[in-house]
Amino acid sequence: MSAIKILVVEDEVITARVISEELTSLGYIVTDTVTTDEAALDSVCQNMPDLVLMDIILRGSAQDGIAIATILREEFQIPIVYITAHTDEATLNRAKISEPFGYLVKPFDERDLRVVIETSLYKHQMERQLAEREDFLSTILKSTSDAVIATDRVATVTYMNPAAESLTGWSHLEALGRNVTEVVQFIDENSGAEVANPVPSVLQTGEVAYLKDYSAVIDRHGIKKPVGDSASPIRKVADSIDGAVLVLWNNSDRRKAETLELEKSEISQTLNKEKELNKLKSQFIAMASHEIRSFLTNIMLSVNLLEEPNYPNNKKLTRLNQIKDSVIQTSDLVDNMLTLGKFALGLSSLKPTSIDLEKLCSEMVEEIKYLTNAKQYESFVVDFSHDGGDRPVSIDADLVRYILRNLLSNAVKYSGKSVNIQFRLIYERGSQPKAIFQIQDRGIGIPEADLPHVFNLYHRGSNVDEIKGTGLGLAIAKYAVEIHGGEITVESKVNQGTIFRVTLPIG
Repeated sequence: MSAIKILVVEDEVITARVISEELTSLGYIVTDTVTTDEAALDSVCQNMPDLVLMDIILRGSAQDGIAIATILREEFQIPIVYITAHTDEATLNRAKISEPFGYLVKPFDERDLRVVIETSLYKHQMERQLAEREDFLSTILKSTSDAVIATDRVATVTYMNPAAESLTGWSHLEALGRNVTEVVQFIDENSGAEVANPVPSVLQTGEVAYLKDYSAVIDRHGIKKPVGDSASPIRKVADSIDGAVLVLWNNSDRRKAETLELEKSEISQTLNKEKELNKLKSQFIAMASHEIRSFLTNIMLSVNLLEEPNYPNNKKLTRLNQIKDSVIQTSDLVDNMLTLGKFALGLSSLKPTSIDLEKLCSEMVEEIKYLTNAKQYESFVVDFSHDGGDRPVSIDADLVRYILRNLLSNAVKYSGKSVNIQFRLIYERGSQPKAIFQIQDRGIGIPEADLPHVFNLYHRGSNVDEIKGTGLGLAIAKYAVEIHGGEITVESKVNQGTIFRVTLPIG
């Protein structure tokens, strides 16, 4: 560590020489001994001492030592120690204003000199470190993109950094002394409702507080700016709350990014939906062309045979039934395609009405019996039962008819030569009432490997190759169930039969 350089400003030459010798013996370097104010300023400019010993009374100078000390402190930040024989109250009060680092009263000895110099230099070093730290922290606060606002214990603004000025529209000087709730006003970003400033709560509870998501600042000019925030108490001692600091970060760019991301996602979903619709349309056309052509071929074949003059009468009824079946299957296919198209395009919505559910189920059973040629089966039983509903229910009757028609017709189709269908309507009562439709057949069943896929579009069981179908019905039924907010499940064993359960809310 280099030796400490000291300037002695003393108008008595002999005293100055004695002080200089004592300083040298103590290991300090005396840069100069001067007797006037001008000489003191010149010497400081040339030698830049670490400390100045300053006599307060300088005879023959325009300014006294206190005036020179004030200049040196303000312009050069050099610590000053006064040496004087004057201890009157007026001199002491003037000396204090210049903020000296020490005060030596003549006469003093070598020990007194050393103590005051060392303590003054240490105090100056600590003061400079503190100033550097304050400058460093101030630079950080001025440079950060986050808005920082400090208040006293009654929520009055005491500090704002440039980011806070930009965010709120208030300048630092305009905001000082105002209540923080006037300077920083929050609203809900979506609803526009006022949101409480967290600073008063922090000052009251002493706990860190945060704004809710999607909060915004309304600046001085009425511009809404999305922000995130935290407010923390300022404590100079552990048990006191001396103020609060509010830190805000501008979320405008983040909101723009979120909006762009959302728009990209929506565009991507739209494109994917368009691709799915195009794929679905192609599959529709291919499947419908094949199926309708087959139905029309069967109809034309039967018509041509019926037009034959010698066609046996005992076979005409069979041909007429074939024509009827082909017409029904064509109608079902068109209905399925139209219904599925509505679901795919999002055009189908729930339209609940108050209906008698038992009556609807009975009508569906009669419709299935009417549309089915029971004579082609060895036995044909469709038994409907219910546990007794005591009031009309609110449900979409058209969608329920579609679901039941599909499940009942499938039960008939896959039952083989002997049809035995048990159709039950069960009410689940309580705060969230439900209707459970259970349709059980004793038909060919569904292989276990096919069960996870039975509700997929175009999927058909591996054991139904000889039975006509499109693979649309169950997929559409599942769509209809889901629109109701319900659930459809299946249990099945090959050659033992299948149970479908549909659970729908009937609030």
